[in-house]
Amino acid sequence: MAVAADEERTTDIRRFALLTEYDGSQFFGWQKQAHHRTVEHELQKVLTRLVQDPGIVVYGCSRTDTGVHAKGHVSHFSAQTSIPVNRLPMALNSLLPADICVRDAAIVSPGFHARYDVIGKRYRYQIWNHPIRPAISRREMAHVPGPFSVQRVIEALPLLVGRKDFRAFCDTGGSYHSTIRTIQRIRLTSSGSLLRIDVQGDGFLYHMVRIIAGTLVAVGQRKIEPAAVESIIQTGDRRLAGKTMPAQGLCLEDVFYKQPLFADHTKPNESECDIDVQYAME
Repeated sequence: MAVAADEERTTDIRRFALLTEYDGSQFFGWQKQAHHRTVEHELQKVLTRLVQDPGIVVYGCSRTDTGVHAKGHVSHFSAQTSIPVNRLPMALNSLLPADICVRDAAIVSPGFHARYDVIGKRYRYQIWNHPIRPAISRREMAHVPGPFSVQRVIEALPLLVGRKDFRAFCDTGGSYHSTIRTIQRIRLTSSGSLLRIDVQGDGFLYHMVRIIAGTLVAVGQRKIEPAAVESIIQTGDRRLAGKTMPAQGLCLEDVFYKQPLFADHTKPNESECDIDVQYAME
């Protein structure tokens, strides 16, 4: 996928992949919209100025919703520029608004597509389970006060893993040929009042991760029995699953391709209770 970075200046048309982080609080999602501020619009505007090409088009790996964050969003564009790829992030970041930064850039093959070449994604949903709502971190997590049983959530996790029909975990608004998806891995990390739910899969339906999080919250609050998660999947009835959790708790952490595009980035160390359930691919 990614090709070796050639630090010599060139004016050939090349295809670049960008690894982008953004705080989604003030955006109406990734996808460009006529009358709203979006990540795609801001990034394309700066790229147009930087490479001096009014026809440049940015293609993203995912259309994150309003208020959703990203640490590992991938996009691509093709351009004729003399800027070396290793200097592209700094050049872009000097012009981008404070709530967007480009973490890395790579030259990729001409046929690479940020969206259609994806083989998996990992999302994280963060919950603050405490009587007092957060202030500084309010844009990064959902507040869930009251009693909460982590052990009950642990019992439900394995029932979500594998290749299943997740139509009960999909809100209206999406258009799909199939609602079958594979959850390859789900991980719960508990550190004091902070809960992190990491969900990795081959693809996701509309609001799917936020509904999974809402269902697990309902399990932890004793509103849904852990074993009932299996019957919710089998019936496909959206009404039986938990609520769609708020957007600010969700972050796109990683996007996976057959070949890694960027150098490895440091991952934060997890602590306290760490439960990891993986799907054995056949």
